[in-house]
Amino acid sequence: MSVLGLRNVSYTMTGYPVGSGSGNSIRNAFGQNGVSELLSSAPDGSYHGTLKMGYLHSEFSPVSGQELHMKYDESSTDDEPVMYVEGKDIHGKKFTGKIHLNDVDPEKATPAEMTALRVHLAHQGDKGVKASSGIPLMALGSHKDVNTTMDFKQYYKNWASNLENAGFKQNARIYMSELERYLFYHRTKGTLSSDTAILHLQQQNQKAN
Repeated sequence: MSVLGLRNVSYTMTGYPVGSGSGNSIRNAFGQNGVSELLSSAPDGSYHGTLKMGYLHSEFSPVSGQELHMKYDESSTDDEPVMYVEGKDIHGKKFTGKIHLNDVDPEKATPAEMTALRVHLAHQGDKGVKASSGIPLMALGSHKDVNTTMDFKQYYKNWASNLENAGFKQNARIYMSELERYLFYHRTKGTLSSDTAILHLQQQNQKAN
């Protein structure tokens, strides 16, 4: 089981970025407002889920009972990538759908949409996304419905701020870099390669400094 109560087969949280410290240290960085609170709110750990083979990403939360399974849809193309998604929401209702990745706006997206975008970028070899452990997105499975829209730009900023205040500055930078990749992808509709996007972000950071 991962440190945040989510199990998955596309990427795990058994490892942390260099300099991050232990999983417990990361949890403690959020005090009563973050991960530790989510864990303590677990009913009784009695939820059971299904991990599906043949999917790019498959996960379930023993805490909330939610499930997410996704793979590229038959209609997906290089220019217009589409992810087929199925799962179970926080109310136990099963759902299926398609996510057009070029339309995912991080400032008004669902956890399912953002997870699909992360899976896509990681599958494309995006270094900025692969460097992150994906904890911010996976933590939502404990308390936020996978199909409820929220502002991920603000969510990531709050997450990074908590980490930085707790002394995990490197982790904060990694997660902010991950956020920038999502925002950049949305602005460009995925028309630029991963390496070009990373170079562009580095140039932006240099100007900011």
